[in-house]
Amino acid sequence: MPHQQHNQDFINNMKTQLKEEKQQVENKLKTFTHQSNGDYQANFPEYGRHDEDNATEIADHAAASGTEAVLEQHLKNIDAALNRIEDGAYGLTKDGQIIPEDRLRANPAATTLVE
Repeated sequence: MPHQQHNQDFINNMKTQLKEEKQQVENKLKTFTHQSNGDYQANFPEYGRHDEDNATEIADHAAASGTEAVLEQHLKNIDAALNRIEDGAYGLTKDGQIIPEDRLRANPAATTLVE
């Protein structure tokens, strides 16, 4: 199925934006996680030894773990988009449809159309 891909200037702009976004996500992850076997893990806080401190530690760790999971998935999506740029498949859905530039500007890692 022939399709017209996005122009190279647009793709280069998106590549720059993706790289900047990747750096921001990695910097954010570094503030409250550590890496273990290639995956990010939220650091466990240490507030004290009282029951209230322990309960707060658990609640804060649960919240940080949720944030870590979302950011790590976003990082994987960014890496996948950068790979699609290198492979010449950026801005296309799995079935070869062109993703509109406005959608890609809003979400440079998008892989689907919004209807």
